Amino acid sequence: MKSSQKRAHPPDAVGLLERYMRLLDAPALESLSQAIQRPLAPALRANTLKCAPNSALQGWAAEYGWLVEPVPYCSTGWKIREWQVEPSRTLEHRQGFYYLMEAASMLPVELFDLQKGAQPLVLDMAASPGGKTTHLACRLNDRGVLLANDLHHKRIPALRTNLRRWGTASTILTRYPGEMFGQAYPELFDLVLLDAPCSGEDLRGEDARSRATLTPQRRLLFQQAQAALIGSAFQALKPGGQLVYATCTLAPEEDEAVVDMLLKKYPGRVEVVSVAPRLPTPAPGLLSAGAARYHPSLVNAVRLWPHLYDTAGFFAALLRKLDAAPPPAQAPSQPTWRSEGYAPMEDGEVASLARELHQEFGVDLEDLLQGRNLVLCRRGESVFAAPQAYFHHLAGLAVLNPGLEVGEHTPDGFLPAHAFISRFEIRFTARRVRLTPEQAHLILSGHDLHGFDPPYPRRAVLLLEDERGRFLGRGRLLPGRVRNLSPRWNLAMSLSPTG
Repeated sequence: MKSSQKRAHPPDAVGLLERYMRLLDAPALESLSQAIQRPLAPALRANTLKCAPNSALQGWAAEYGWLVEPVPYCSTGWKIREWQVEPSRTLEHRQGFYYLMEAASMLPVELFDLQKGAQPLVLDMAASPGGKTTHLACRLNDRGVLLANDLHHKRIPALRTNLRRWGTASTILTRYPGEMFGQAYPELFDLVLLDAPCSGEDLRGEDARSRATLTPQRRLLFQQAQAALIGSAFQALKPGGQLVYATCTLAPEEDEAVVDMLLKKYPGRVEVVSVAPRLPTPAPGLLSAGAARYHPSLVNAVRLWPHLYDTAGFFAALLRKLDAAPPPAQAPSQPTWRSEGYAPMEDGEVASLARELHQEFGVDLEDLLQGRNLVLCRRGESVFAAPQAYFHHLAGLAVLNPGLEVGEHTPDGFLPAHAFISRFEIRFTARRVRLTPEQAHLILSGHDLHGFDPPYPRRAVLLLEDERGRFLGRGRLLPGRVRNLSPRWNLAMSLSPTG
């Protein structure tokens, strides 16, 4: 049986301890020193939009030979201590039934205090690659509007793919500077998550590297960027709203110091909320670091030293906006690129599409839309299910994806999107074709099926499933073969753990 021993700790992590010797007492420093020399276990978080986490986890553990233990502050998260099949190489991972992410990264979204049934307007300011975005979508039960934003165009493909794989319809994908939102959309959002770009000095992460060359000037640049982002996040937040600030670094300059700057800039308008009852082991923030002194309420922040929960190092703070902030000094910035033409569909067009989908695949589209406060919108031949509230609050904002792709109109009829079928798989009751293990392997490898002639009309779209009834992908029936219609992102057998 394989185990997490294969995931070696960064060899330079011990050297980084010198920066933190004065922040911990001797017993804690010894525990930390031992922790960073142990391998970091992989972890997963289950997709509650597609499965019941506990029962699903039991099935996966039995099938793949996993030895798991729960993440204590996340009810849908588990560390995997041993395995026979790597968690990155399962069909369930490929189809978005769970997300691989470091256990520490599951903390920020769990800090939000959410009311059951609420449909808030939420901003994830630096969302890629999507681990925390998909976590938010689950905690919100895919309700309201979740704006997943990331400035860097090279990071958008990973974010887009993970949102498709997850199957969230409430999530709007955008690409703007995070600093823009506070000016352009002041006091609009109920919740804001800022997983800030940082130095990554977590002491234990798989991608950790030596920070010996990280000069004080470089640290100051990180801090300045983080301060600008948290200021924008606070401006964009409604009075009474919640802001979670998080980093995957233990550097106080990027953690407590940044929150302290916000507290001093807006005295009496923001508070650090205690989340101690949610943590079985205390993990308080720092009140000082060297000559620096921080606001007393920063004891309510969470500093995940690696030895406390056997994770990588992490920092998070839950902030509440107590009162309206002064308006931004600068005039609201205008988007520098425009929408690509998404528009709500007419009632008659929606009804026609619903009839076609019900006739061909047995799915009740109108029931899905009404039960989730979704509307259909269209750009060219592509159709998306988007949250109604998007058109009320953010219709003027340029978006890259306005929710979940439903499919596209083709000369042979409507082709449902893979992501749409995977999210609502049990609702698709017709045109399901069960494959042999050999045929399933071919489909999952990107090949067509030759010499296979199921009893459906030519050019019909088929929903292909394995011998256990698990959805694999779509196929189009052609003379002598079934053409594989799986998207490229569904054919990748190995996906790296992400944050």
